[in-house]
Order: sequence, then structure tokens, then C-alpha cells
Amino acid sequence: MTGAVGPVLITGASGFLGAWVMRRLIEAGERIVAFDLVDDRRRLSLLTGAEAARAVPWILGDVTDGTAVREAAERAEARSILHLAALTIPACRAKPVLGALVDVVGHLNVFEAARALDIRRIVYTSSAAAHPRGPLKSPANLYGVYKRADEDIAKVYFLDHGIPSVGLRPNVVYGVGRDDGETAAITQAIRAAAEGRPYAMPFAGTMSFQYAGEVAEVVVRCLAATPPEPIVSDVSAREDSTEDLLAAIRACDPAAAVMPSPHVRAKPEFPLDDTPLRRLIGDWRTVPLAEGVALTFDSYRKLAAA
Repeated sequence: MTGAVGPVLITGASGFLGAWVMRRLIEAGERIVAFDLVDDRRRLSLLTGAEAARAVPWILGDVTDGTAVREAAERAEARSILHLAALTIPACRAKPVLGALVDVVGHLNVFEAARALDIRRIVYTSSAAAHPRGPLKSPANLYGVYKRADEDIAKVYFLDHGIPSVGLRPNVVYGVGRDDGETAAITQAIRAAAEGRPYAMPFAGTMSFQYAGEVAEVVVRCLAATPPEPIVSDVSAREDSTEDLLAAIRACDPAAAVMPSPHVRAKPEFPLDDTPLRRLIGDWRTVPLAEGVALTFDSYRKLAAA
């Protein structure tokens, strides 16, 4: 798919998923331009090496500034926008107004830039947190509320301006570089085991563990797709338990001192559904939990040795 979707402007490029997607786009020969508050390439360097990371054009700017977003898209000569900039569950809980500015106003600014520049290819991350749950049948946290609003904003921009988009709802994404957000605990448990450190899981339960390399492949295929309407989809319908996770870690190192938690994390009250996504891009190779954990464990062990 070389040259199929670029140049791609990537907001939130310094984040964990941004690094994984940028690596995949670089491998595909795509032109990419990063946009973020900071020029932080540490996660990207872990995946691509320092030289390849340094070669990525990087624009400093704030997604809450609509002018900055539009000007970045102009400078990038963007044909596509991958919108990843967001504050996650803990940050939105601690600073609700800032969370709304980044997660909702920033989302609006991306769509406004696309409207102004006639960009018709937008992929953004929503979250499984947008699913309603509990007695009030609502998202369980402000992050989920903001992401649910983003999905509806995308639909209105299609109704009003004909801009199609793909909104992806990851659940629990793990892999090298995941060090932020509530569910970063999965990666931190694997990393601790690889480095020979004890780790106590902060929660237990059943969820959809998604290896970052698989999610990055899905994102890149969505960028190359032509949705007929706004698409919102879970990224996977597979589910495993934290007991399965611990078993996968111990398969890598039987002596791993990763302790379970008695605190069960709430999950959506209906099955996850990746049918809209599969209709759009077809099937892809899924990465089983045991394989993804082994890949992450091996990577962290090599990094620790280095």
C-alpha cells in the first residue's frame, strides 16, 4: 500500500499507539508528519531505532488550538489525519475540564481542519470505555463520556459536511512503550516479569487484550479504506481473563512474581462487536494473548539486557 494514504498527519504522535502506528506506516513507505505538544520520540525509538525516529517530521502544537491543527495539516499537505491525541481515564478524572478540551474540543478541531482543507480520510481512536455499563447505563468514567461524544460528533460531520471517518474502540492495548493510562498495568506486569521484578496487578477481570502490533495494522488498513459512512467499531471481540494473562507471563518465566488482584474491573455489559470493522477492511491476522505476551516479554528482556 506504499503511497496509498500519505501524507498522514498524526496527532498525539508521542503516545504509545502513535509510535506503533508510525512504525507500521514507515514500514509501508508512507509519508508521515507528527503533531504533538512535545517532540518526544522515546517510544518511537524503542520500536524503530533512534535514526528512523529522528527522520520523522515533527510539528509542535496543541490539539485544543484549532488554528494550530489546521496549519499543521496544511504544512503536512495531509491527505489523511490519524487522530490519537487524548487524555486517558486517570487524567480526565483528575482534570475534567482539561480532559474535555483535549478529548472533545481537540476532536472538533481535527474535523474542522479536515472540513477546511477538504480532507476526506480521518481515523480516530474512541474507546471501549464509551460503551454504557452499570445501573445508570452510561460510560463508567468521563473519558468514556468524552469518547462517546466524539463518535456522535463524527456522525454529525458526515451528515452536515459529508466527511467520512472511522472511529476505533480499543479495549486493553498492550506492548512495548505502554506506560500511561489505567490499563497500562497489563504491559507493566509483563515488563516487571521480564526485568525480574515483582508486580501486583491493580485489578482483575475479563477484557479484550489487544497486542499493539495488531492494533497498528488495523489502524493502517483503516487509513487505506473508503468508508461509505461514519464507522464506529470495537477493535476486537475476543476476551481473556487476567488469569489467562498471568498464565501467559508465567509461560515466559515460571518464576515471575506477578500477583493477582481481588478487585474486579467493570466491563461492558454486552459483547464487544468488531463486525463493522471487518465489513470495512476484511479479516486480519489476530495475535493470541500468549503470543503477544511472549513478544512483549522478549522485547523488554532484550531492552533490560542492553
